[in-house]
Amino acid sequence: MKKIKTLQPIALWLVVICPHAFAQDAIESIEVTTPRTSVQKYQLPNTVESTTAEKIAETVNIIDTPDALKYMPSLMVRKRDSADFGGATLATRIWGVSYSAKSIVMVDGMPISNLLFNDNNYGPPKWFVVAPQEIDRIDVMYGPFSAAYSGNAMGAVVDITTLRPTKEFEGSVSVTEAVQTFSNFGTQQTYNTQQAAALLGGRQEAMSWRLMFNHQDANTQPRAFATSTNGTPVTPYAYVNKAGVGGQYYLGANTLLHGVSDNINAKLKFDLNRDTQLNLSSGVFLGDTDASAQSYMSNGFCASGAGPCSTLASGVYGYKQEHWVNGVALKSDTRGEWDYDLNLSNVRYVRDMQRTAGALNNDGSTVNNQASYKGSVRDMSGTNWTHFDAKAVYRPTQAPAHLVSLGYHQDFSKLSSLTNAVADWLNRADGTMTAMAQGTSETRAVWLQDAYKASQDVQYTFGGRYENWSSNNGGVYASSTSALNQPSVSVNHFSPKFSGLIGLADGADLNLSLANAYRFPTVGELYNVTTCAASCGTNPSAPAYSPNPAIIKPENVNAFEAAYSQRRDNVNYRASFFAEDVRDALISQYGAVNPSYPGALYSYWMNVNKVRSRGVELSSDVHKFIFDQLDFFSAITRVDSIIAANDGLTSTGRSVVGNRTPGVSPLRVKFVATYRPQDKLSISLGGSYQRQFYSSIDNNDVNANTYLGFSGYTLLDVKARYKIDKNWVASAGIDNLTNRNYFLYHPFPQRTFVGNLKYNF
Repeated sequence: MKKIKTLQPIALWLVVICPHAFAQDAIESIEVTTPRTSVQKYQLPNTVESTTAEKIAETVNIIDTPDALKYMPSLMVRKRDSADFGGATLATRIWGVSYSAKSIVMVDGMPISNLLFNDNNYGPPKWFVVAPQEIDRIDVMYGPFSAAYSGNAMGAVVDITTLRPTKEFEGSVSVTEAVQTFSNFGTQQTYNTQQAAALLGGRQEAMSWRLMFNHQDANTQPRAFATSTNGTPVTPYAYVNKAGVGGQYYLGANTLLHGVSDNINAKLKFDLNRDTQLNLSSGVFLGDTDASAQSYMSNGFCASGAGPCSTLASGVYGYKQEHWVNGVALKSDTRGEWDYDLNLSNVRYVRDMQRTAGALNNDGSTVNNQASYKGSVRDMSGTNWTHFDAKAVYRPTQAPAHLVSLGYHQDFSKLSSLTNAVADWLNRADGTMTAMAQGTSETRAVWLQDAYKASQDVQYTFGGRYENWSSNNGGVYASSTSALNQPSVSVNHFSPKFSGLIGLADGADLNLSLANAYRFPTVGELYNVTTCAASCGTNPSAPAYSPNPAIIKPENVNAFEAAYSQRRDNVNYRASFFAEDVRDALISQYGAVNPSYPGALYSYWMNVNKVRSRGVELSSDVHKFIFDQLDFFSAITRVDSIIAANDGLTSTGRSVVGNRTPGVSPLRVKFVATYRPQDKLSISLGGSYQRQFYSSIDNNDVNANTYLGFSGYTLLDVKARYKIDKNWVASAGIDNLTNRNYFLYHPFPQRTFVGNLKYNF
């Protein structure tokens, strides 16, 4: 796989330069049937929830693609603000927002998930690959029950299908304005986000093309605050941390972002014949973010009244990104004896560089080019990953009760992250290395699945997936350690799958599924440096340490689901009981990992012997609820997840067995009601409730609604959408209608007004 090179942005160049040249050479016009989803084509056994472009447009004040998942059962996207270009992680039924590698996100069969990390900083999917205007439908498959997907599907697989142009030339242009009123401590401000988007496309005979432009200019509330343990009040804003410890004060806010982004997505589709299609896609994301700080101290940015100082400096930075995603796919859908899908894609960080101030003057200006006040430059340029999937489905004419699908998967990921201390941090990237993380991982897999229809009402699905995974070329460095070359690791595993679908007498279905899966560690989990962040025992100066990746095991997942579902007239509803036991679950916890300092506890990604989770999910979708003009959707998820066995410790050295699994909310509720008093107008009211969860394995969150805490919340959103005529559509809405002030580590957006005007042609 290392020989697979980055795909060049051919599709983007072809569309921009010469779309009509392709039309002139296209084969004769072919009538093509509507493509089926992966679930339909391969008869995947997972529980599936879906939404459509029309439903999203009616119910969601959508700015970015992650917003489209707002009302999907059990899911929650941690989108901190409108400039959260790289931090929107996905939480699923059991696993929270800090576990980005426990779900898979795909666009038209191309994975956009980042499997280099399993966190909420660097691990989110590359959502920019698809803009909201391009979405046709979204299907969410729950759990690792299909052999077609890796163990990363243990949470969910989100499969986004995009629109294909139907006219010779068509498109839309839209503008969106979002205004947030924010008030917390000494920050009381209004923050605006403007967005302009244009979607162009066309279809000439057997070729179609689509080009998406999106420009966004976002200003956000602060993501972080600086606090002090100084016993003397230096500001009027007291700080009590999540463990209930007070005596501290908010010194000021930082990471107030001004983020400007541009992305261009291009797609070419060729109908090679009636049933075969060639797809080329290319997309680029350009991000330019500046972060500033605000002092709450009356005497300036430095508590002493003098400067320079490091107070608030860590949240003052500039961040530039240029990320490319390129893909090619060849698909057939004959609905005959054989069909196939071939997908090759690559994500590459052409540029990913963050320059952070090391110190500020008392007036808040940055200190630059002074050797004693160095800033830092983190460079992840060159980081990339490539995926290849070959899938086929066989419908034997001699055994029509069988539908056999099989496939081959290969991926290769490379992490390159270097941080330097630089005096002239605004203009230079070279300096004294303070941190480094690098490494590669590769997976090869084959899978086979047979959907056997035993009778008119009973179908069994048997499947299996065999994987070979390895990680190599690991290296880590921290300023208090020497450079460390990490050992290579490799694992082989076979994962069996089984599902039984039973049609009941009343027209309902009962689906029973059982599966095993391995979720292999990411490079970020394997190659990292940890410090003695908890009690250091008799060794308070224990140095930074790099855990041996050879002791980190893959997560071994055993999952079960029993789902009862029924479609009756205007009502669809489902009840699912799910259970999951994960051995060697990777969770950040405390352990004595440095042999030279046995009394020192370090926090890092460590295998928890066993996590046991049990839950119930209820979902209903009622059309013409009470009266013809009203639709009502609701979903409830109840989860009980605990540490069932473990050798690790809390920060105080106590056992964590019996503690709640960090990041897992025990109760989530969603609903959305849509009222259509006339064909042109829709009005919706949506709500989301999430109960507080524990943020760490200590389970010490006694004061959750505070900075660095994770609080529960109840949010209400409203939206009105009006189709002015066949071309113009206007919408207006309010997110967080009741102005709930809550924290998920960071302060989250307060009441936000969103307006959109769109012209279709």
